[in-house]
Amino acid sequence: MTSFIDVRDAEKCFSSSEVFGDVSFHIEEGEIFSIVGPSGSGKTTLLRCLAGLETFSGGSVHIDGEPVTDVKANARPISLVFQQPLLFPHMTVLENISYGLKFKHIKKKERLARASVFLGKVGMEKYGASYPHELSGGQRQRIALARSLVLSPKLLLLDEPFSSLDKKLREEMREWVRTLLKQQGITAIFVTHDQEEAVMMGDVIGVFKGGTFAQIGTPHSVYEHPATPDVAHFFGDNWVIDEDRYVPRRHLYLLKEKRDNLQQWPGVVSGKRLLHGIAFSQVDLDGKRTMIYDSTGFEEGAEVFVTMDPANIRTFQEKKSIG
Repeated sequence: MTSFIDVRDAEKCFSSSEVFGDVSFHIEEGEIFSIVGPSGSGKTTLLRCLAGLETFSGGSVHIDGEPVTDVKANARPISLVFQQPLLFPHMTVLENISYGLKFKHIKKKERLARASVFLGKVGMEKYGASYPHELSGGQRQRIALARSLVLSPKLLLLDEPFSSLDKKLREEMREWVRTLLKQQGITAIFVTHDQEEAVMMGDVIGVFKGGTFAQIGTPHSVYEHPATPDVAHFFGDNWVIDEDRYVPRRHLYLLKEKRDNLQQWPGVVSGKRLLHGIAFSQVDLDGKRTMIYDSTGFEEGAEVFVTMDPANIRTFQEKKSIG
């Protein structure tokens, strides 16, 4: 089956120092693809290339079977939502939403009518006459989203749109935006450096590192079966034994004394952490810190041995991609 969004062997952007490896993926219609990776890995540059703001030096991009690699940014069926809403301060909310429709040669009455519809879709019906400075951060981001959606893009790009919001509002916006995108059947690429956010938003996740994908798969498959040590360190909740093997942290446990029949590592309990209502011991291990659920109540400073059932040791998979 022909994919809805297809990026084949893209290499690099001219105006960026980022050099991409084999950046190839496809997304089906109505699917949300989360790209997660550390700061500086090239996530935003990739979005800018897809939007046409920067240029791939090789490869191709197809949307709904049509090549758009050489199409100018303003002619691509793509909308980009930035980290900051970037609303026009001298325009009302309704005028901000309708602004992009000017370039489609739509008359003012129709522009405002369409903008009103999308104002309702983002739950902001009462704010059409308001100005951006009168809105909260979350409300401004909703208006920025409505401004993109009113253009009826075939692909919506979201570049860490919640990064400036506080934790509670960020969590609320994640759920609200995902629900809206699914209700509207919108195909989207969502970029973040937050693993939890990537899982919550994406039907599919791509772990991005050094300008290329280390792994692409469903949130469950990437979390449970990381392809490489880098993915296990960054995305999964794992203890990496070596370049070939790892153990999910939930299978680790602590011992007071060393046992000869088990593989184990000496460590020191450096504190306690509460995560989602569960108490964990934080253990300094080989110069690193790892979180281990521990019901025996080791005190801070206790010398311990970290071990696991050998049956829970896993082997890294080969790199996988979709398509």
